[in-house]
Amino acid sequence: MPGEYRAVWSTAGGGIGYTVFHFATTVDSNAEAQTIANAVRAFFQSLVGLFPNEVSINFESEYLNLAADGTLEAVFAVAPPAQVLGTDTSTYNRAAGVRVDWGTGQIVNGRRLTGRTYLVPVGAGAYDATGLVTSANATAILAAANTLISATASTAPLAVWSRTHQVSHVVTTPSVPSKGAILTGRRD
Repeated sequence: MPGEYRAVWSTAGGGIGYTVFHFATTVDSNAEAQTIANAVRAFFQSLVGLFPNEVSINFESEYLNLAADGTLEAVFAVAPPAQVLGTDTSTYNRAAGVRVDWGTGQIVNGRRLTGRTYLVPVGAGAYDATGLVTSANATAILAAANTLISATASTAPLAVWSRTHQVSHVVTTPSVPSKGAILTGRRD
């Protein structure tokens, strides 16, 4: 029975993207849903220095309770948290960013259940001269990830959900690979 909350990315030049977070348990009230929404905003707000100043992140006005198979069971209203605006003024590639891996320690159908969150785009300052994510930025992202885990733990713990196997497990170990992430489309 996962819960779901979304952040919506947009850039000045056009284009929209979504970051979807899942939670191991459903919520029982609008107040609990608001706690999750505020924690998700705090995650992005702590990283504004990585996001180009043309990026804005908005937050949905609903938290969704889902059945294990993804069927919508309940909707809780939230006051959308304030928009997050990027502050990085360096050049950037619209398809390049950083990835956060969410480890659960669980094995499902013979594989480790892990999730990913892509932070795309980020400014050129996120990388070192060799194109790898700087250790300082990786550390900052990891700290934000751990804060998100802590902030949601008592309400609805951050989780990885497998729609295919209809299971969700609590995130125990976030990590930030040093290699940057590239988003591709079906036409790439």
